[in-house]
Amino acid sequence: MNPVTVLLPESITLIDAQYLHPAKSAVYMITEGNRAAFIDTNTNHAVPIILETLKARGFAPEQVDYIILTHIHLDHAGGTGKLLESCPNATVLAHPRAARHAADPSRLIAGARALYGDEQFDALYGEIVPVPESRLRAMEDGETLIWGTRTLTFFHTRGHANHHFSIHDSATRSVFAGDNFGLGRNAADTHGPVFLMCTSSPVEFDGPEALLSVQKILDKHPEWIFIGHYGAVNDIQAGADQVLHSIRQMEAIRAGAVGLDLDGDALDEWCEARVWEAFNEHLTRFGSKTLEEDLAYLRLDAFLNARGLSFTALKERKAKAAE
Repeated sequence: MNPVTVLLPESITLIDAQYLHPAKSAVYMITEGNRAAFIDTNTNHAVPIILETLKARGFAPEQVDYIILTHIHLDHAGGTGKLLESCPNATVLAHPRAARHAADPSRLIAGARALYGDEQFDALYGEIVPVPESRLRAMEDGETLIWGTRTLTFFHTRGHANHHFSIHDSATRSVFAGDNFGLGRNAADTHGPVFLMCTSSPVEFDGPEALLSVQKILDKHPEWIFIGHYGAVNDIQAGADQVLHSIRQMEAIRAGAVGLDLDGDALDEWCEARVWEAFNEHLTRFGSKTLEEDLAYLRLDAFLNARGLSFTALKERKAKAAE
């Protein structure tokens, strides 16, 4: 993929959530006439940025109709309850499995605290505000929403998480893919990723399902694919080649981990070493000219990928032992 400055459709605004560092996590604003909607919310820290962008585009919080969550991971949905408090007419749209966690985030919070530790969790996410059930709507696989002149089609895309969906927007012929079309290593002066790789972060990575979800996205024949981390992909086939290659890499590591006599820190370290090898190979294969800088950018992602792979490998190993 060649780094190019991507000119976004007029009704789509990419909001840099400033999560960890610039150009790492995106929130998308869609405008339809005098109404607005958001795709994902990032964390509580992003809410002021989102509201400032809304105002800059000439909209009031009362004009927001929908807050749409691709999935419930806190770097995509942690700010939902807080944003909703400022948008009195908005409804939250989520996968059926995600909706219940938006209403009661206690299990989600416990899992993230176990992964990050209390101090880092509090710094990253703060207090997670529950979403009132009266303002939640679960979107089934294939369900459509007619919103003004456009139709939004929701299709379930497992692989990264079982509670993940993607959204096709008829007006821009685009797909909002969350984390199911990879995470990007971005050029500093563009809206689009230079490299794309699979994100296998905890706790539900499924390689075969991830491959199927990429195909589901491609079957929509999108002109743009908007990813959560970060930006607009407009060279669709080149992006797909990278994501599919990386999914196969992560699945091979997970499958190899199942057969090991390792667990705990030893299994995590084994997976992380191989994720680093895979990222190195991936970036080299697809033409990185700043390999050390690119790998440094992906350090946290390698850690999270490894934890996701070790978790799912151990889960499969235990299931086989119980048979």
